[in-house]
Amino acid sequence: MRVEAVYGFAALAFSLACASAAAEERAAFAGANDKVTALVMQASIAPTPFQGSDGFTHMAYELQLINPRSQDVVVESIEVLDAATGEVLLKLAGAPLSRSLWRIDREASTALGRAQVAYAWLDVKLKASAPQRLRHRVTFAQDAKSMPPSEGGEVRLAAQPALVIGPPLEGTNWVAVDACCDNLSHRRSGMPINAAFVVGQRFAIDWIKLGDDRAIVHGNWLVNTDYPTYGQRAIAVADATVVSVLDGLPERKAGALPSDTTLQNATGNHVILDLGAQRYAFYAHLQPASIRVKVGDRVKQGQPLAKLGNSGNTTGPHLHFHVMDGISPLASQGVPYVLSAFTLVGQAHEIPDGQEEKLYAAPMKIDPLPPPAARAREYPMNYVVVDFPEGK
Repeated sequence: MRVEAVYGFAALAFSLACASAAAEERAAFAGANDKVTALVMQASIAPTPFQGSDGFTHMAYELQLINPRSQDVVVESIEVLDAATGEVLLKLAGAPLSRSLWRIDREASTALGRAQVAYAWLDVKLKASAPQRLRHRVTFAQDAKSMPPSEGGEVRLAAQPALVIGPPLEGTNWVAVDACCDNLSHRRSGMPINAAFVVGQRFAIDWIKLGDDRAIVHGNWLVNTDYPTYGQRAIAVADATVVSVLDGLPERKAGALPSDTTLQNATGNHVILDLGAQRYAFYAHLQPASIRVKVGDRVKQGQPLAKLGNSGNTTGPHLHFHVMDGISPLASQGVPYVLSAFTLVGQAHEIPDGQEEKLYAAPMKIDPLPPPAARAREYPMNYVVVDFPEGK
């Protein structure tokens, strides 16, 4: 009996083990954990973490949402999760969600009609290091009734870190206008180009120089030469090869956007540098006949390239600068970068749209940072005022 009893127990244990293994095998077969979700979601790019001048690590990207249902839905919240731990890194609801979510027709709305597409313009800010993968959870309502959340849209962070480059300018009192990550003119400039939705200006900055009195204009705001920015030198951010030059476009009258803008003349006179590793530096709105380089030239970091002007789709002299993953300024994806060194002077107050004439000639309001702080390997965030090392 003992032998039989021992055998019986062993047989039972073996049977249970086989059942457990079979259950694990069933759970592991392809598609076993698949589920139908009510929304389709996908990250537009693999996010690249970068250090901002505000002390946060940022991941700025877009989450595409598609409503495949035959009924309208209303998005109630969007969460960004650490895919490994489930920790919530960002949650958007209420007013922040309303500001972030744009339908494909560029209408700000949390309501998605049947077969409608929207983009959530996300900026995940962390004090800790970034995770390796992100996942998303979206809650929504249909016919005023909350539905089970949709979870997915997993994306692995970019393998290539944010590029470290030198400053594109030299001297003091430069304002980083419309820098990342929540402005409308650059960050949300996504367009369908060559049958793809691209955001070439995702991390673009319009650099404007202030006078010693911190005014943008000395004199008439309709005259290009009355801007301290006008005629300043743009310099190479790295040792690089010139791969595109556009010159000969006329300068615009300051104070208003031109009415004849096309994809081909929007950049104005420009220079594009190949930085290597599929990264390109783009300098726009340059003075005609001021460009010192030609396609094929090798340039050294800090080398003068051209003078700043007011050509292309612009309302006044400035340098539009961004880094992208292709040679086309608007048909490539904008990628983040950090500057090797600059001095953070203060935080400027944004100029409200439509009030430029009233405010340009007055000293710009700046919240100082006493004393000015030396920064390294950071991206200048929106409307900070910085000093760059003087050129040779």
